[in-house]
Amino acid sequence: MKVLFVCTGNSCRSVLAEYYLKKRLQDLDIRDVEVGSAGTGTSDGMRASSNSVEVLKELGIDASSHRARIVTKIMLDSYDIVFGLTQAHVNDMMLMDPKAADKICALAEEDVPDPYGSARYEYKKVLELIKKAIEKNVLPAVL
Repeated sequence: MKVLFVCTGNSCRSVLAEYYLKKRLQDLDIRDVEVGSAGTGTSDGMRASSNSVEVLKELGIDASSHRARIVTKIMLDSYDIVFGLTQAHVNDMMLMDPKAADKICALAEEDVPDPYGSARYEYKKVLELIKKAIEKNVLPAVL
């Protein structure tokens, strides 16, 4: 199983989701799930935001080596399930690849707000929303 998280810049929300899910799967000793992330409006190779790296570090998760990737149709084809962090991300991906519509969905019922440029506590709030959505929507889909 291959899971992809997509936001805009692939420096905040999708990074938080990717690395949190990787840690949860490791804790559950699940090794047959590949997790990645990408952005709809990024440049390949950008680093994760420092606040994203720091809030993950507080959980014992190292995301310092993360490099952004722009989502492509080829990438969408290679994943089994794709979670957009907002409905706009879902819509963008469905326009990019209408044939992938059955495997693209929103991570949560409501859009996950973009903390980019905010204080660290905003990143923590966003991470909590992401954690809840992963526990409710992602883990059942991959287990």
